[in-house]
Amino acid sequence: MPMSSADIELPRADLARILSEAGQDSTGYLYDDTITAMRQDSAGVEVTFENAAPRRFDLVVGADGLHSAVRRLTFGPEERFASHLGMYVATLPIAGLDLDPTEVTMHNAPGRAVALHPGAGQPGAAFMFRAPAVPGLDHRDTARHKQILAAAYAGAGWRVPYLLEQVRQADDLFFDAVSRVRLGAWSDGRIVLLGDAASCVSLFGDGSTLAMAGAFTLAESLAAHPRDHGAAFRAYEARHRALTIPKQRLVAPASRLLVPATRYGLAARNAGARLLSAASRARAA
Repeated sequence: MPMSSADIELPRADLARILSEAGQDSTGYLYDDTITAMRQDSAGVEVTFENAAPRRFDLVVGADGLHSAVRRLTFGPEERFASHLGMYVATLPIAGLDLDPTEVTMHNAPGRAVALHPGAGQPGAAFMFRAPAVPGLDHRDTARHKQILAAAYAGAGWRVPYLLEQVRQADDLFFDAVSRVRLGAWSDGRIVLLGDAASCVSLFGDGSTLAMAGAFTLAESLAAHPRDHGAAFRAYEARHRALTIPKQRLVAPASRLLVPATRYGLAARNAGARLLSAASRARAA
């Protein structure tokens, strides 16, 4: 699976470092903390934290992901807005995989897949498998995530046993459900949602890309309406929904192509891929 030369990829940790360094002279950071309550009035928002002292802000932007505390405190429980799409994804960096830097290698079986990715100098593995929602699963419980992953890939061949051993030893495993978040509105008063908190499409790594695009649009909208945050939030939402809605519509059919549930589905997908590859080569000839 050749990689597009138009793509620019950054590991999540590198992106976080770049953003935090860019704002360090004008931004205050609180680490290892979370918002536990918010109370807004016509002039601002009183925010209570788990550890830090309460603070008051003009506006609050909830960019805290699929399991957003800001969304929950403002709009209600996660289950009202997040839909499980029948799959889980896990990723982790793995050194020494010896991969072709121009290709992604994928191993499929019905209902599960493993992809090896050269990354941007940091190769890694992605596990994608079909499963119903696990009741009461804590998205922070890494030990439980490793157990679920090991059970899902028990008996798998290829390089999977080695990769599962790397999972067992990993301290930076990402694991979560493939989900879609839908809300009727992304803002309430002086509180607005951004990224996966507002419109999660969590299968192909589009979350970070869409969050960055949304942050740019939100900043532009606030600059265009400096005295009317409501108008700014509405303008941001109208523009950014045009990007997120098509992505959300494609998640379910794309997941069926990426991880077919049956051997027939695998064979049909592979046959289609071979036809597309042959047609591409013919056009290039």
